[in-house]
Amino acid sequence: MNDSKNRRKFARIALATQVKVVFREEEQRNLMILQNLSEGGLFLESDVLKPIGTLLDFEFRVQDGGLPIIGKGIVRWLEEDPTHRKGMGIKFVELNDEGREVISKLYQKFQNNA
Repeated sequence: MNDSKNRRKFARIALATQVKVVFREEEQRNLMILQNLSEGGLFLESDVLKPIGTLLDFEFRVQDGGLPIIGKGIVRWLEEDPTHRKGMGIKFVELNDEGREVISKLYQKFQNNA
């Protein structure tokens, strides 16, 4: 496990939902699974890992019919350990206002239930 994952600023909220992802060097839209979310980023489960520093655009909803969370991110770390789910840690670079509000409310609800 990477040291940067041990120094997280924000607690993680387990959340499995589909994310539409477009990597900047590609124009193809990919569907990936979001495994967890924080106020600073998210973890995307994927067998295809992009290099650290790769920029991407993403869109997802926390619940069906909910407001879309749309933003830009950067790959900050990779999980390649076969004993864990393979994937990429994504740091938020930009979020739409609605997305920031949805994540903030979800985070508050999570902290109140913890």
